[in-house]
Amino acid sequence: MRRHAFALIPCLLLAGCSAGEAAAPSAAPATTASPAPSPATSAPTPATTAIPTEPLRLTVEMTRPGARLRFGEKAIVPVRQYYPLLKTYAEGVLGIVVQRIQTTPGSEVQGNFGGDSRAVLKRHTAYYAKIIITNESGNAFSPDTPRFTGEFGDFGPAVTVTGEMRLPSCRAGHPPDSDEFDRKGAEWKTCLLAVSSRSRPMTEVRYDDPPYGKEIQFEQDPSPDFNKHYDLGAIAWS
Repeated sequence: MRRHAFALIPCLLLAGCSAGEAAAPSAAPATTASPAPSPATSAPTPATTAIPTEPLRLTVEMTRPGARLRFGEKAIVPVRQYYPLLKTYAEGVLGIVVQRIQTTPGSEVQGNFGGDSRAVLKRHTAYYAKIIITNESGNAFSPDTPRFTGEFGDFGPAVTVTGEMRLPSCRAGHPPDSDEFDRKGAEWKTCLLAVSSRSRPMTEVRYDDPPYGKEIQFEQDPSPDFNKHYDLGAIAWS
C-alpha cells in the first residue's frame, strides 16, 4: 500500500495484475436509432476501493521476477497503490520501457546548488535513461511514481550531489492524473538521472515495486502487509 511519497528524482537520483483490458464501447450501426451510451456505461474500469485481501499476483502475461531485459524491451507489471487522503486503493497493469542510458557533462545539470556541488558536477558525468510508462489495463487511475534505481556496480555512484537536479533532456515530471491516464495505451514519459564518474558508470536500471520488491509501509497505512509474498526479484534493463 503505497502513496505518492516518493519522487523519481531524489537528491542522488533525479530520478519509479489480474485486471483485464477494458473493452472500448462499440459504436452503434448507422442504420439503428439506438441512443449513444451513457457516461456510466462508457467509462473506463473504476479503481478498486475495497481493502485488498490478497497480494498482487503475476499472471502468465506479466514479466517474471528477476528478468533481465534489453533497453527498449517492455516489462508488463501489476500495480496497487493506496491514496491516504481518499482512503481508497487503485489497481492496474503498467507497461514499462527503459531506453538506453545516455551521458552528458555534469556541468549541464541544473539546480539550486552551492559552489561545492557545482564544482563536483563540473568534474563528473550525468547518466540518464528515459522511461515510457503505459496503461496496459485501461483502468482510470493515477499511477504512483515507480521505484527505479540506477546500478553502478558494488560501490554505487562516485559522488552524491545535494539538491534537486534537473536536466533539460531528462524530464521526470509528476505522475499523470486519472483523467489523463484513463485508457489503454495512455503514456507517461519520465526519466532517471544520476551523477557519477566515467570510471564508475551507470550500467543498468532496475524496477523493484511489489511484487518484485518489498512494499513500503508507513505507520498510518492500513493492514494487511503482504511483504511475505513480495521481494521476488527486481526487473533489470541493461
